[in-house]
Amino acid sequence: MNTINLKRTRQIKEDILENPSGVTDIIGQEKELGICITDSKGYFVAVNDRYCNIYGWKAEELNGKHFTEVVPQEFKDQLKRMHDAFIENQYEIIRSWEVQKKDKTKVKIQADAGWNDRILDGNPHKITFVHVM
Repeated sequence: MNTINLKRTRQIKEDILENPSGVTDIIGQEKELGICITDSKGYFVAVNDRYCNIYGWKAEELNGKHFTEVVPQEFKDQLKRMHDAFIENQYEIIRSWEVQKKDKTKVKIQADAGWNDRILDGNPHKITFVHVM
């Protein structure tokens, strides 16, 4: 089975911790993993090109929207609760999900996440790493 590269996600998390002001450049350079950053309320504040490619959106279409835009209707409430718990507890296990592209077709992904309160405006953010399975 094709799985997310945890060594790579760990390295990106470390790079961001070492250079929080460079977070958008760091995620922008990543080609293997789709990466999005959501604020404490779940709104996209940054996405990389690979993330946009996976979901079929442009960055300017996603930024400012709630992350559940890419979640099938039946999972929206569950994933919103999980996002809120992640922001509060700073912990999430790696999971596989079915998500939806802009055209509503579904794709199976595996996701890892990181918590950071030193990037962007200094408030808590969730950095999600996405790998197509």
